[in-house]
Amino acid sequence: MSSRVLFLLIAGVSFVFASIFLIIGIIYEKIYQNNMKDCDKEVEGEVLEVTKLNFGSRLTDTYVIYQYIVNNHKYIVKPYILLKNADINLKYTDSENVTCITYMGRHGMSGQTKYRTGEDIIVKYNSNNPKRHEILNDKDKIFASKVFKIVGKILMILPLIFFIVSFFAKGQVGS
Repeated sequence: MSSRVLFLLIAGVSFVFASIFLIIGIIYEKIYQNNMKDCDKEVEGEVLEVTKLNFGSRLTDTYVIYQYIVNNHKYIVKPYILLKNADINLKYTDSENVTCITYMGRHGMSGQTKYRTGEDIIVKYNSNNPKRHEILNDKDKIFASKVFKIVGKILMILPLIFFIVSFFAKGQVGS
């Protein structure tokens, strides 16, 4: 195999690898935008707490707990915790005028949330089902999308370098 073909092969593989990051960033952004289309009303909300979980997560991960009120009914959004007697599950529970909504995993794919306790947020929700909601201009989700796109674009430099080097490569590999 000639060194030119080897460099072209490496360029192709690294192009695919970089494309994966770009595609993930674009898909994540489109999912967020499609979820926003279902939401037709806005309400002001508040970040109640930014917390670390003592179990089931990395020690550095932080999770955001926030609330919004629709028609005098409070919706509290918190991370999903399997243990019923966990602090978060005991502190934030369903009642007559409170509904708790849980989310799985990290909020916005980020281990460290960009939100701070007491911060005001705008929540868009579906008027037919107020449980369906999204934070308008969600810092965590926008950040995650941008990171994947930036990493993908930076990694796109590699295939370009290998492609250019392939024009100057001569000889056989292993000889």
